[in-house]
Amino acid sequence: MTQTIVLTTGGTGGHIFPAQSVAAKLVEKGYHVVFITDKRGNAFQNLPEVETYHLAAESVTGRSIFGKIAALFKLWIGSWQAMKLLAKLKPAVVVGFGGYASLPTVMSAKMLRLPVILHEQNAILGRANRVAANGTRMIATSFPHVERVPKNVPTLHVGQPVRAPILEKQNAPFAPNDTFNLLVFGGSQGAHFFSDHIPDVLKKLPPEYRAKIKLTQQARPEDEDKLKQAYADAGFNSLTIAPFFKNMPDLLSEAHLVIGRGGAGTLTEVMIVGRPAIIVPLPTAADNHQVANAKELENAGGGWVVEQKDFDADQMAQTIKSLMDNPETLKQMGQKAHALAIVDAAERFAESIHDIIQGATK
Repeated sequence: MTQTIVLTTGGTGGHIFPAQSVAAKLVEKGYHVVFITDKRGNAFQNLPEVETYHLAAESVTGRSIFGKIAALFKLWIGSWQAMKLLAKLKPAVVVGFGGYASLPTVMSAKMLRLPVILHEQNAILGRANRVAANGTRMIATSFPHVERVPKNVPTLHVGQPVRAPILEKQNAPFAPNDTFNLLVFGGSQGAHFFSDHIPDVLKKLPPEYRAKIKLTQQARPEDEDKLKQAYADAGFNSLTIAPFFKNMPDLLSEAHLVIGRGGAGTLTEVMIVGRPAIIVPLPTAADNHQVANAKELENAGGGWVVEQKDFDADQMAQTIKSLMDNPETLKQMGQKAHALAIVDAAERFAESIHDIIQGATK
């Protein structure tokens, strides 16, 4: 009889993409895999052999008192929905990938005495996983050291599972030095800061350096026109500005330098492709986890951490100019970044889930 595994996540791409990568490996192993997420999960579902269910769930943080009460009520409804669904599915294990939308399923699984495994993508245990941590069989981690994990819960460093198109670009060779390919992206919460500040940085470069730069930058739709005009005024000719890039694996492999935020997904992709990065952590990230994430890259010599409060256009321009003058340094830093990558993270995690199921069966 085919055993069922439930994967539950928050509905953002940062949670869904790792879950999908692991789901594909579990399907290969012969398991029946089910996704349980919130209403946002539809946009990322591309595995037809995996069933998807949506529960009521909303974040409690950052809301008014009435908003918190409404969100808690939705989580309570989601928990009842999850309880009924799990009783019907009878999974061998429930795997939570974090995000508030994973809580109803994970906590219901505990009430039903089902084995629970968590995956933590950041260097500090996330709030949802912190609530769910005690009593779980294991917490799989993206980073070798994760803060705020309860001492009585075993951990296993498996890495951050990523999409196949990124894996295909692992340790990609650097493009020739006739241009300097600069990739800037900050996600939905961080792109506005870069739109406001990166033009000031690049305008400080001498004209001959600006002429060599091929710039690709993510920007919110409302910032696109202003940003294009700012670069046009500075004499930039090779320029791509867009709110979203579908070809991110290609852009990463073509880049000489990346400027981005410190989310686990971004850092993992930078490491796998092997690119040096200047990381400006999102200051509003919960528990300042993006700083902790990015320090792993900096400590290995694969990049720099520049906190937003310390962002200085003159210093940043000088750093970029120095790197443009020293392409060998870029390559060495890219290799140090790649040395941190765990390219088979999805397989490692899927295998550990399989082992726990087999142990539970025995």
